[in-house]
This record gives sequence, C-alpha cells and structure tokens, in this order.
Amino acid sequence: MTSTQSPPHWDLSLLYTLGSPELHKDMAILKALAESFPLWKDKVLTGDLSVPEFESLLADYTHLNELADKLMGFASLSFAEDTKNQAALSLMGQLEELLAEARNSTLFFQLWWKDLEDSAAEPYLEAMGPLNYYLKRMRAYRPHSLSEAEERVINYKDITGAEALVTLYDSITGAYSFSSDFVPGSKGEKLSREELSMYVRSPLPQVRKAAYKELYKVFSEDSLVLSQIYQALVRDWRLENIRLRSYPSPQSVRNKANDLPDSVVQCLLEVCSTEAPRVFGEYFAKKASLLGLSKLTRYDLYAPYSASEDEYVPFETGLGLVNEAFVEFSPQLAHLALEVDKSRHLTANILKNKRSGAFCASILPEDIPWVLMSYKGRRQDLFTLAHELGHAVHSQLAKEHGIFQYQATLPLAETASTFGEMLLAQKFLQKATDPQAKRDILFHILDDAYATVARQAFFALFELEAHELVDKGATSSELKDAYYANLSRQFGDKVELTEEFGWEWISIPHFFHTPFYVYAYSFGQLLVYSLWKIYQEEGESFAPRFLKILSAGGSKEPVSILAEAGVGPLDEKFWKGGFKVIEDFLAQI
Repeated sequence: MTSTQSPPHWDLSLLYTLGSPELHKDMAILKALAESFPLWKDKVLTGDLSVPEFESLLADYTHLNELADKLMGFASLSFAEDTKNQAALSLMGQLEELLAEARNSTLFFQLWWKDLEDSAAEPYLEAMGPLNYYLKRMRAYRPHSLSEAEERVINYKDITGAEALVTLYDSITGAYSFSSDFVPGSKGEKLSREELSMYVRSPLPQVRKAAYKELYKVFSEDSLVLSQIYQALVRDWRLENIRLRSYPSPQSVRNKANDLPDSVVQCLLEVCSTEAPRVFGEYFAKKASLLGLSKLTRYDLYAPYSASEDEYVPFETGLGLVNEAFVEFSPQLAHLALEVDKSRHLTANILKNKRSGAFCASILPEDIPWVLMSYKGRRQDLFTLAHELGHAVHSQLAKEHGIFQYQATLPLAETASTFGEMLLAQKFLQKATDPQAKRDILFHILDDAYATVARQAFFALFELEAHELVDKGATSSELKDAYYANLSRQFGDKVELTEEFGWEWISIPHFFHTPFYVYAYSFGQLLVYSLWKIYQEEGESFAPRFLKILSAGGSKEPVSILAEAGVGPLDEKFWKGGFKVIEDFLAQI
C-alpha cells in the first residue's frame, strides 16, 4: 500500500515515455516484425509447413502481437490520462497505422488457418495443446472471413473510419466541463463528469435533479454531432458484419466473440425484460415509501437512504477496507489486488481531461494490469475500486495461458469484479452498527443491482432497436424517442421520467466503443449472484472453485468453464435464480 494520503497516480514510464528512444525503438521492431512475417507465406500456402515450423511461426506471431499490445496499451493509457494530450493523440494515430500494417502482414496466416481442412489442421492442433482453444476459435470465424485483399482494405479504412470516430467521440466528450452553480457553497468552479457524477447520489433532491439536468444539457447541446458519430459507427458495423461477413444479426458479431450461442444471450435478455421491471419496480416502490415520496422520479433513482452525505474516506483507508473484504474470502485474491497499487499501476486522482469512468487494462499477461478511476472518497468509489481490482486479479490468475487466452471473454470478464463488490458489500453489512446503517448498505446493493442487471440489459435492448432504426434512416430525435420509450418500458408506472433523459444514450461510451458489450454486465452480475448463493451455502470451501473459474481466463468456452465449476445450464431457470438473490436482499430492507 502506498504511503501517500492522496489518491495515487500511475507511472506510465514503467512502460514508455512519450517520444522516448525506447518507444521509437520498439515501434521500429514492430515494423520489422510486420515486414518479416510474410516470409512464412510460401511455406504456408504451398502446404510445406512442418509441425516444428508451425510452432516457430506461432512464436513469431505471438511476439508481434505482444509488442503491438504493449505499444498500443501505452498510447491508450496516455490518452485516457489526458484526452487533450496532443502527443498521445499523435502516437495513437501513428500506431493505428502501424498496427494496421502489422495485422495485414499476418492475414495470409489467419485466412489459411481458418480455411484449412480439419484433417490437415489436426496435427498442428495436437502439437499446440496449450493454444488449442485459441486456434479452434480462429477457425470458427471461417464463415465470416473475407479474402485477404478485402481484409486488408478494412484494416486500412478502420484507421480513418470507425477508430477515428471513436477517438473523436472521446475527445469531444472528454473535454466537457459542467457548471457547479447548483452545489451548495459553490464558487463557480467547473466540474468534470466524474466530479458531477457524485452529485446524482446526493441526499438533497434539488442537487440530484440539478446534476442530471446539467449533465444532459451539456450532452444534448452536441446531440446532433454525437448522434451522427453514432449513426456512422452503426452503419460501418452493419455494412462490414451483415453485408460483407454475413452475420445473422448485429449482435451475433459480439456473441461470436464471446463464444456464446445467440440463444443463450436471447434467453438472458428475455428474462431481464420481464423480471427486471417486476423486481426493481417493487424495489422502487419500497424505496419511494422509505424516502417519504409518493413515487420516485428518475432523479431519485440513486438517492441514498441516509439523509447525510457519505463520510469522506481517504484512499489508503478505502484500499484497506477493500483488502480486508478480499482477504477474508481468499488471501491470494487480496494479495494480487494490492499488487496493482504497489506496482504503481493505479491512477485514482482527479485530473482535468482525464477519461471519465473507470477501467482495468491488461496489456501483457506477465505484467500487472493497469487501473484507472477517479477516487473522490465516497462509498461508491470503494465499490469501483473493488470492481476494477477484481478485474486485475482475474488477469493475474490466468496469466499462464499467454496473450491469446489469458483474458476472459466478456460474459466471464465481470465475474471477479462484481464478486469483489459483493465481498465489500458483505464487509459493510458486517460493520453496520444499527438498522439504518444496514438499510443504507442494502440500498447501495440494490441500486447497484439495478444499474448492473436491469439498466445494462435495457441498454442492450436499446442497441438492438437502435441498429435497426439507423438502418432505416432514423434521425437523432427518433433515436432519442426510442431510448425514452425504452426507459418507459423499464420503469413502468414506478418511476416518473422527464424528457432530458431521452439524451442519456449519447452519454454511454460503450455504445460507441464496443457495440453490444453491455449485456456482459447483466450476464456477469446474475452469474455472480448464483455464485454468491453457493458461497453462502458452502463457506470458505467455495473459494478454490471460484479461483478455478478465474484461473481459466479465456482458455475455454465460457459454458465449459462454468460447467466444470458446477454452474449452469444457462437457461431461464438459471437467470431467474439470479433475480431471486436480488429479491432476498430486497426482503431484508
């Protein structure tokens, strides 16, 4: 644990320094690797590649990908640290072009491997046992692959197309500042989005309302531009994946990447679409009553039960609480979480132009992951810290699987993070000294359950609709109306909506960055509730089973990883079981 009393700031010089000789040297090495890799082409295409030579080819392929990930990882972290850093933006542009060249240099191998007959591929698969799953996953994309020339064009066009649009969205929204005039005692300071976000959980109704109005006022002022960026990204997604690659639906692209059958995801969303309004509708009604309101407004959704502001928790104290919660479950889990801070891979301070939100970036399997958040000393920040450190633990436990298999696919990627939050919630409940304090924690658990299960599932349902609407030429206003209707279905008559929330969708980075990512949150949270129920029944003997799930990383299909741990099948009964755990928490209020 660091000795400073202020939130820590990471040390990116442990990777590179912008403009340094080491950075340019590795960029030159990557360029040379990309230029030399095609020397394998004759061997590959003539069918004269021995098994030992295939192993050497994969070693070169691995080296190229590791260096590419390290370089782009550094550039991305530098940009996230300061979205107005011109040197970081310039580096990202250079690397995007260089990485496109590198991807193109390996296309012949990827396409050959996908198209190889099963009988011809089998000897290679037998020799590369540890990489078996990754190699089989590559072959699973055969129906959606294009010619080498077409793949090259797509790689090049993405640099100035989809990738540039996402960077533009981040640059525009990352520079937003918000008025603090609504804050009691304000002296006219400008707020970042992270600073503004803390006020939507204020105990003061007028502050919550004003914070939301300010947030969506600023976003709506750029609604036409942000909507155009989104529509261009959606069209690019559809043109490439539906028209060219022949995926059955826009979401199927993500399902394939997650190695999940479309039917599993459809079942998840269908259960959420019916169970979430019912279960959370009951919660919202009970919350309104306890807050002395006839009905919640959307401004009140995250209102705390306690009438006072959260007590400020210094970073060291907060990290200590997270560690205490983790160590009671597994000392190994706690040790790996603390390594992030000890290694100076954690930035939690509040900086102007810093990317909003929080993330954990695993760059290379042998390295400690990097975590970004903005720590303001509130209880919510402790849960964010536990969440992101959970991600970091997950990557470290699975590092032995190498660069292609250590990171879990999205549905399992939220397992450690959300379980970490549950451990912290349990610790808070244990420390609660009176019924009001306990109820306040239960409010937080249920608020988080809503935000992670229901909200994300309805985000996913909106994305499905939005992609179809854009294909039919929907305007910015029509997308706003569709999102507002989505909110109305989500809340029914339990929560009163106002018009500005129709613009919420343009403030959700995942819609722009990673289409159809969001259902992974609902998947992960409901899965964790199932695992939590097992933990409550089995106690400490469950920890090894849980760590086994994490240690598998992305080395097997998600359904197999869970089945080996005695979890599943992922059917309607399973997902409804997750909602039952939410109802159990609700019954304790």
